[in-house]
Amino acid sequence: MTKESFLRGAVILTLASLVSRVIGLVYMVVLPRLIYDDGMGLYQLVKPIHYFAAVIAIGGMPVAISKLIAEQVALGSRQDVVRVFRVGAGLMLCTGGTVALALLLGANWLAATFAKDLGVTKTLALLGPACLFLALSAALRGFFQGLQCMTPTALAQVADQVVRVAATVLISLSLRPRGIEMAVTGIAWGFIIGEFTGWFVLFAFYIRQRDFLLAAIPRRRPIPKSEPVWEIASKLVFLAVPAVVATVLWPVMQLADSMLIPLRMQAAGFSAESIREGLGHLGMALTLSQFPNIVTVALATSLVPAITEAWVLQSRKLVRYRSQEALRIALIFGIPSCAALYVLAEPLSRMLFGYGQVAAPLRILALGTITLGLIQASTGILQGLGEMRLPVLHLFLGVVVKFALNYVLLAQPRLGILGAAWSTSLAWALVALLNLVSVFRQVGKAISLRQSLLYPALAAAGTSLLMYLLQDSLARYLPSSAASLLALTSGLILYLLLTMIWGSFTLRDLHLIPGVGKPLGRWLQNWGFLPK
Repeated sequence: MTKESFLRGAVILTLASLVSRVIGLVYMVVLPRLIYDDGMGLYQLVKPIHYFAAVIAIGGMPVAISKLIAEQVALGSRQDVVRVFRVGAGLMLCTGGTVALALLLGANWLAATFAKDLGVTKTLALLGPACLFLALSAALRGFFQGLQCMTPTALAQVADQVVRVAATVLISLSLRPRGIEMAVTGIAWGFIIGEFTGWFVLFAFYIRQRDFLLAAIPRRRPIPKSEPVWEIASKLVFLAVPAVVATVLWPVMQLADSMLIPLRMQAAGFSAESIREGLGHLGMALTLSQFPNIVTVALATSLVPAITEAWVLQSRKLVRYRSQEALRIALIFGIPSCAALYVLAEPLSRMLFGYGQVAAPLRILALGTITLGLIQASTGILQGLGEMRLPVLHLFLGVVVKFALNYVLLAQPRLGILGAAWSTSLAWALVALLNLVSVFRQVGKAISLRQSLLYPALAAAGTSLLMYLLQDSLARYLPSSAASLLALTSGLILYLLLTMIWGSFTLRDLHLIPGVGKPLGRWLQNWGFLPK
């Protein structure tokens, strides 16, 4: 195992995330059949409490640890890499242990005060140990990511998901005869076993590969003097706090919908039934519109240590190059995703959710697949440059704009729930614009207008036309779902071929794909789609 290029690391994390999401999709199909409607209701009561407990347990530390470790790697200080990790792991043990105790000892109070249902007490208590293992895993992820080694994180993520889903199904099924409340505790047991598995995989990699990875760090002279433990801890906390705030702001942005949609749509004369339906359609559209951004989430994770390393080495050329590559990949994947979701909005909505009405908000949110990808990539760049607070400030401004636009647009009878979709897309666009302006100020021009924007946009336009014609033609002879899948697959293939011919998607990009990248590249070269 060696240090990986940040793009290859992003590919590895993307593949792991894709596998995890597919498993998670199967899980969400099976779970209601195990614990029924009542159990799903209890699970929904636990989810927000578990989410905020996990946020506090992790405390934004993976980003902070990976950034400080990347700095020490760039300086060639092996001993300080270990010191940063140990201090970070100690902090994680404290936060994870505190959250675990709070859930174990305060489960009854949390169930009565926040969930308003004592039936979730046992589930909340069991989630305590899961948060502890989650925090310990976070420290190890930060260690490997700081060394730009993403394979352990990817394998741990998949192992966690596979074991968690299997354990949840088996335990919930075995506990179901004892009542729904006990069956729901199977979800918590699944989290404990899954998080322990993820931690165990990471810890095994750490034991086996630590010395090899540290030995690969090039020593530089002079080696800087080691900082005291309290100073390392304060740096980690300083870097972690903005990440925590950003993590909290994303659900706050969603809270803007759940708080204002009923109030403002009632003011516009919509019935309670229409409001509930609209919220459901919007939620489904949001889920689908954010799915393509698994690439840029992985990219942002891989970017932080890569940009940090280049910045510490004072190589502005390398910083600019890595920033350009990150934004190029974000646009190359975001633009066709937008086109596909816009053109195939209705058939995809019917195929996945069974509701064609999801198409209207989805077409609006499709525009956000580009801006959300740019937000994630630019946030990784800014965090790597040490500008931890700027993305948070921009996201806060986006939340403010989201609230304001919701208040105005939702009260328009001709818009209804579409007002919330527009406010989300416009808020994302504002955050992306502010992030990009900050990136350009730091590193200069970081987007190639021709390779990153013009050619992908032209290829997406051709793709859109093909998908529209194929969907319309094939739907006459095939089931709608089959026609949609064929149209989508054909469109994406055409898009990739066009971007390869025009040079936006390169042979080097293909080689990043583990296993199949190089033979696929040779095959495409032989057919003339890629230069030799």
